[in-house]
Amino acid sequence: MICNWLKNEKILCFLGGAVAALAGVKAAKSEKTRAMAVKGLAKGMKLQQDAKVTLQNMKEEAQDICYDAKQEAESAGTGDEA
Repeated sequence: MICNWLKNEKILCFLGGAVAALAGVKAAKSEKTRAMAVKGLAKGMKLQQDAKVTLQNMKEEAQDICYDAKQEAESAGTGDEA
């Protein structure tokens, strides 16, 4: 009789899920897990900040290039007319 429910895949999946949930709760409350999560979050935030700085630098470079190109075009345009 016990062997019949051990052969049922749905019951085995349910039991496996319950065991995984209990293990997950135990791991989530662990101090080591918390420390790893904090380190991971800190690295993610640093990466985001670095990406923002890089993007701002790229925008400034593009603006400088655009300004220089406009100045060069204007000086070339006035040089042809004179």
